[in-house]
Amino acid sequence: MKRLAITGLCLIAATTVFAQQQQQMKKKSPTQSKAEAAAVKAMLEAQTPDDQIRTADELITKFSNTLYKSFALFTEADAWEAKNDHTKSIVFCEQALQADPKNFDAETLMANIIASTTKDTDLDKAEKLTNAAKYAKDALDVIPTVGKPDLFQLTDDQWAKMKNQASARAWQAMGLVASVQKKADESIADYEKGLALDPNPVLMLRVGRALEAQKKYDEAMEWMDKCIASPDASAQIKDIATKDKARVMAEKPKG
Repeated sequence: MKRLAITGLCLIAATTVFAQQQQQMKKKSPTQSKAEAAAVKAMLEAQTPDDQIRTADELITKFSNTLYKSFALFTEADAWEAKNDHTKSIVFCEQALQADPKNFDAETLMANIIASTTKDTDLDKAEKLTNAAKYAKDALDVIPTVGKPDLFQLTDDQWAKMKNQASARAWQAMGLVASVQKKADESIADYEKGLALDPNPVLMLRVGRALEAQKKYDEAMEWMDKCIASPDASAQIKDIATKDKARVMAEKPKG
């Protein structure tokens, strides 16, 4: 699931975290049968978006009352986003929330998709941004209230880290909303709130780009350097940050 999605790099932060979650979530087996346990295992071990969609759908179809229903629906949502099908991703996020209104991963994914695909020319721009902000704010309200799930074997530290990462993704969505609204200072402040929770290199890059838009070239390059130096930055993100820095250097007035 490590890919660039939506306008270049929008959801890489969200989806790579989800990939990490799948690796960390070891089945605790609150299932009704060996067949259901095998279906859950297949879903958790699926590597490609197509396999994730197939195995999640098989779990829900064969075991309609599975305790993993909301997680399976979110798995499908994330996989559809990996295939750049934003419409289907949102549909499955909505279904995941119907199955579990506290599924904050679904809320943050929808918030990021809507915010990052909204254009200045959209006639319903204001409505879309309002909805994106609402999903992000709802997630930020829900995350502190959700206890460690019984479905997966997680340490307290792992669960705390996952919640911080989810909150950071919500703040990313808020920053995207502000960016579309041309509120650069607010956008930067939102990204930095996310960075305070999770030092995600994508958010560092976003701060840099927001500062570039303000023509604060030296500060922008500092954040791009931080992104490049981040131990969590993939080769893909480092390459983007390097190219961004070169562009900023070319934009910066000489002398």
